[in-house]
Amino acid sequence: MLNIMYHYVRDDKNLKGISIKKFNLQLDQLLKRYKPTEFKLTFDHGTIDHYENVAPELDKRGIKGYFFILSMVPEEKKIPIEDKQRKLEVLYRKDLAKMLCDNLKIPYNLTISKNYLKRFTFYSPEERYLRYLRDEKIPLSDYINFIDNLFVKEFGNETNFADKDYMSWKNIIDLKNKGHIIGSHGHYHIGDKKDYSKSIQIIEKRINSKVKYISYPNGKKNISDEDLINLGIDVAYTTDPEKSFGALQTKRIDCNQFNL
Repeated sequence: MLNIMYHYVRDDKNLKGISIKKFNLQLDQLLKRYKPTEFKLTFDHGTIDHYENVAPELDKRGIKGYFFILSMVPEEKKIPIEDKQRKLEVLYRKDLAKMLCDNLKIPYNLTISKNYLKRFTFYSPEERYLRYLRDEKIPLSDYINFIDNLFVKEFGNETNFADKDYMSWKNIIDLKNKGHIIGSHGHYHIGDKKDYSKSIQIIEKRINSKVKYISYPNGKKNISDEDLINLGIDVAYTTDPEKSFGALQTKRIDCNQFNL
């Protein structure tokens, strides 16, 4: 089974994603080579382009998508820290990592992260370094405080972004009613037992359907297979090709790495 992961599907050169034209090309080429039952297309974070740009094209071709929702967004009108980071990178593409180092008074050294997340070839050295600092080097609370404070300074209240840039429960329910699969990407993009439990409970109540699929936030597993099974999960998706996370794991290819 071929599994492909998407985030943004929109015509915005400032955001790391895929253009609508290239997305449609991938769909058409996939259907030339495979039956719809031989591949799965997965979409993380529940952004509005999944409803406006993705779903209509899938429906035209009879393809069912797997949409992994961050339930915090439609439920609490909050957006994950990683998405705030992406918005700030539009403003400070090569400077954000340096700004973080200056803020925390730590050395700035691009060379230590040159091989980090190397499977994502589209990251610049500065973007790669920022993700290395976030994931491996500094306390998560320091990273969150820096991003949160800068986001408020530049953009104000995140509620406006939650309403504008993400799917509402009405959109999500409409996808479900059209036969698409709704899964969980966690509630607060943490992905531990508490986070998934909250997310799955909310999603199931909102869409009146069981959640059987999850994707790991940032590709990191913070929950046991036993806990996932107890939550009713059948499949857990990851994009990390170098790790084996257990019996439920199914690996995905990033859309930007998938060449037809």
